[in-house]
Amino acid sequence: MTEYKPPPSLAPYIELFWDARFNTKQEHLYSQKVVPNGYIELIIHTTDVHCHLSKYGLWSPSPDYTIIGLFTSPYEVRFKDIVNVFGVRFKPEAIYNLFGIPASEFHQKYEDMESILGPDFHSFCSRLREAEDVKKQILLAENYFSEKLQKIRNPLSYVNHAAEIIRKSNGFLRIEDLCNNVFIGLRQLQRQFKQVIGISPKMYMRISRLNTVNQLINDQKIMNLTEIAFQCGYADQSHFIRDFKSIIGASPSFFISNNTEYIVNVNTALDIESQSL
Repeated sequence: MTEYKPPPSLAPYIELFWDARFNTKQEHLYSQKVVPNGYIELIIHTTDVHCHLSKYGLWSPSPDYTIIGLFTSPYEVRFKDIVNVFGVRFKPEAIYNLFGIPASEFHQKYEDMESILGPDFHSFCSRLREAEDVKKQILLAENYFSEKLQKIRNPLSYVNHAAEIIRKSNGFLRIEDLCNNVFIGLRQLQRQFKQVIGISPKMYMRISRLNTVNQLINDQKIMNLTEIAFQCGYADQSHFIRDFKSIIGASPSFFISNNTEYIVNVNTALDIESQSL
């Protein structure tokens, strides 16, 4: 996977653009679990070969243009051949700013984005699929989402501000301090956060903190669990392991030893300069 930073005008709404090839060994049935990272993904398949997702207990090819909502536990994705994808990683609170639809509508599920946004979106995706290279794909995406912002005009709110604070602090802050930073009472923040994003601020803090854990594991900078717990603000190693297992569904040691079973999107483009296009 290669990640690309958006322009400053789109940065409050889009975390990054990315492109990737999955199941490059062309296994007949290759399965992985996608780890929660606190973002919403738009998956645009650039060929007619799709990944397979489960809905209501039934497995089927994902839509051409799939919006994957905010998950709080890993979900499984299956591949039967090489799958080529162009992706957009949205900040969950910004789905409302861009499309007038709260992210809570997509909580713990995926939907066909074309059925939601209609012909205009289909036209954009068709042009993106026909683009010769990723540079042109990103330019098309930048133009499309910039036009959306001008049409919708939903201003950034305290929920946007609160979610950004959580991400920048890596989820390591007290809920009282978050309320003070956005000048909103606890109950109002909890209610609006759940309405707009679909989960509570505390749950979003936990996911953001685990995203930082996965960043450290991915970079292989720290592999000692005690040191990871300390670096990420956990009270102790046992607290870290409990929190990890409750969201990931496996212990940190199992996760590290079996990392090929998981897709972990940790936003490596945030730590480097924009990719050269």
